[in-house]
Amino acid sequence: MRFRQVNVFYLLFFVSISGSLVSGQYREYYVVGRVVDTEKKPLPEVDIFLRDEATSRGYKTKTDKKGEFKLAGLPHGTYLVTISKEGYQTFEDRWDLQTPQDRMQKVEIPLIILATVEQIKEIAVAKEAKADFDAAIEKIRRQDFDGASAVLDRMLARNPDDANAHYLRGMVFFKKKMLEEAVAEFVKTTELAPSFAGSYHQLGLIHQQQGDAEKALEYYRRAAELDPQNVESFYNAGLILFGLNRIAEARVLFERALAINPEDPDYLEMAGRCYIHQNELEKAMAHLEKARKLSTDPEKIKFLDQLIARLKEQIKSPIEEYFFLDKTHKLDKLNNILSQPWQEWL
Repeated sequence: MRFRQVNVFYLLFFVSISGSLVSGQYREYYVVGRVVDTEKKPLPEVDIFLRDEATSRGYKTKTDKKGEFKLAGLPHGTYLVTISKEGYQTFEDRWDLQTPQDRMQKVEIPLIILATVEQIKEIAVAKEAKADFDAAIEKIRRQDFDGASAVLDRMLARNPDDANAHYLRGMVFFKKKMLEEAVAEFVKTTELAPSFAGSYHQLGLIHQQQGDAEKALEYYRRAAELDPQNVESFYNAGLILFGLNRIAEARVLFERALAINPEDPDYLEMAGRCYIHQNELEKAMAHLEKARKLSTDPEKIKFLDQLIARLKEQIKSPIEEYFFLDKTHKLDKLNNILSQPWQEWL
């Protein structure tokens, strides 16, 4: 009987010791985290499953109504983590908790965001559309219009209301001088994306080329309203007004263009020409000389040199003679220069 008692005591002592060792080994980490959707709203009833890479031992829990989860007493190790909920994209991760701990160590997992399966599909479609969009732009840049059209056809087959695809298709037609088709695409773009200034600018450009000044001005004004930094809309509208002899209005637009880009020789030249028409010759000279300094086009430089020389002659003349005695004759000389045919490209 004594022999048995010794063995029982030894066994109990061993179990007590080994139990405390197991407790120390398997209760090292306290892991907490939170799962939300893409709008940062908590997701309840999300399954959290961990598998220890070394032992294949599994641990699982669920999120509560606040989207929070807790895993207490995890032993040290590396865990493959699967976070899943019906209707949502499964999230997989790897948690490195390899460092042994003498005391329970709290670990806060960074916020986990789950997207719905439908959202994932939309993201995939968007990525595909972005790749096609970039490819179409590159083909247009290389003037591979047929190749660009093939890409755009694919984009529109996938999404008939893709505003980007309609806009780029309009650009293809515009580059191919198919203006009616281009107008249809740009108008469609304004319907799908009414706040996109680029479509209105292109419509203004087409109507300007077609000689419909008022329609072009309408579209340029709309483009400038939507994008006040769209300097080309100010400049092109200014050219139209200048051609209509609405000089004061034109000058305002050229000055607005200069406020955005004060070093552009074209804007400087046209503002200077407006000042000539308004008999503000000193201001005209300042603008034209700056335009001459910044210009690199040989023909433009030649034109500006001639205009500046003529202008200097007028400034040297007595003010009375210029403004009262021979005003019409002297302005006619300047206007002959201003209307040179090569300048039509501006």
